Amino acid sequence: MLTSLSIKNFSLIEDLEVSFASGLCILTGETGSGKSILLEALSLILGQRADLTTIRKNTTKCVVEATFDISNHDISELFKIADLDEEPRTIIRRELSANGKSRAFINDTPVTLDTLRTVGTSLVDIHTQRQTIQLADPAFYLRLIDAFSSDYALLGTYKAKYASWKKCTKALSVLQERQRQSAETLDYHQFLLQELEQVSMSVGCIETLEEEVTTLKNAKDLRETLSEAVRIGSSENIGIQDQLNSLSQLMSRIAPFGAAYASLHDRILSVGIEFSDILQEAEVLGESISEDPARYQEVEAHLSALHHLCQKHKVQNAEGLIEKREELRQLCGDVEQLDEQIATCKAEVERATIALRDVAQKLRKQREKACNPLANELVLRCRDLGMQHVRFSINLNALSLPQSNGTEEAELLFSANKGIDFAPIGKVASGGELSRIMLVIKSIMAEKTQLPTLILDEIDTGVSGEMANAMGKRMHEMSRHMQVISITHLPQIAALADAHYKVYKEVVGETTQTFLTPLDENARIEELAEMLGGKNIKESALRHAQELRNV
Repeated sequence: MLTSLSIKNFSLIEDLEVSFASGLCILTGETGSGKSILLEALSLILGQRADLTTIRKNTTKCVVEATFDISNHDISELFKIADLDEEPRTIIRRELSANGKSRAFINDTPVTLDTLRTVGTSLVDIHTQRQTIQLADPAFYLRLIDAFSSDYALLGTYKAKYASWKKCTKALSVLQERQRQSAETLDYHQFLLQELEQVSMSVGCIETLEEEVTTLKNAKDLRETLSEAVRIGSSENIGIQDQLNSLSQLMSRIAPFGAAYASLHDRILSVGIEFSDILQEAEVLGESISEDPARYQEVEAHLSALHHLCQKHKVQNAEGLIEKREELRQLCGDVEQLDEQIATCKAEVERATIALRDVAQKLRKQREKACNPLANELVLRCRDLGMQHVRFSINLNALSLPQSNGTEEAELLFSANKGIDFAPIGKVASGGELSRIMLVIKSIMAEKTQLPTLILDEIDTGVSGEMANAMGKRMHEMSRHMQVISITHLPQIAALADAHYKVYKEVVGETTQTFLTPLDENARIEELAEMLGGKNIKESALRHAQELRNV
């Protein structure tokens, strides 16, 4: 249960600390006093998204801290899953900074909002006035049915199977979309690939072909030039080779006279050898060159095709063309492999569907088994609240596609009077009937889930007189098994509280602040009298308040 609450710098609250009792705790106060602010602060420790505008003006940090006594509640598995140390006295803290930062702690251990939400909602359920619209939500009725059955193991199995099925179907959808998109471009990619594969290419081939074209184009000049060079170099008496031989013989005479002369002689010999190699290579090159118009046209055409492909694919060389060719081969190959991948994925979807269907059928049977007993329980509890002729009917309707919570949706039909056909609650129930039905539903869900604390925000809206007494008694009965904190404007309900707290506003200095204070017996009588007769408390209102307290 919630044992204490501390709020600093949240909206109209500057610094508030309050301890809560067990049983039925009632909060009262005038409209606009700040009761909703307290709920908003509490919702922060349950993982609600933070609104920075709620940080009190001229402050930099807001802190909400709640202490819970969980010694009588077995939620150790929840703490184990969240990787948290379980403490009988558990403290949840939420900090908001004006710079936009938000931090959450459980027993001083930093946690994510998801973890905070998981732990917080297992400790407290806050029913706000807006939540009555849940009575038109089929998913809400499924949660009620599952809570009533008190067997969440099968639902957990279903959720796991649903996640696997969803993953498989999503993967199949992605593959099929890829196949569709690929089919649209396959013909074009195959055409481009065919163009590239028809032209022979290798690394550096463009440079090689360009050199060959130049050689073929200038074959006559090259051959004649090389021949003349060989002639000049090798002619007897006047050729360079002959002159080098003569020079070598001359320098050989002085080579023995010193190292410098020997070096000159060696260098001349080396030049002679190198020059001889040059002449031989020039002769070989000259003999290899021939005028070949057919080859020239062939190479030029090959080179032109490569240049065209480079321009088309916006690459600089043959290496770029080769990369593009391999890329297209991969793309075309992927399309061919998609059929196999899709077939494999379809098989996985089929297996996941069968597994999901099997668990879904078991879950539906479990829910069907709970429907009539739940409807009867709703009837019994609503009759205790003055709805003597009420009837409920719970139907499960199959969905076309599985959802995260099952393969069916729940429909709760309602009849408040004899001879009146069933109809959806939201269409035929009055405001007072909606309040009582929601109280009954909340009591069932809280009891079945063994919730430590239930907070009710004006769940008695639209109710008065004897029905208010009945609702108050029902809340009091609920508080024997859990802590019930209720915000109410009805003195009949407030009089039944085990502990009574008043919410009020005061102007402190230049600002307005909201306060929350526990009331002793005398203050309770005065508060009840004020709720009965207004600010100007009359003796009759005081007597009526005392009578309510003595009930």
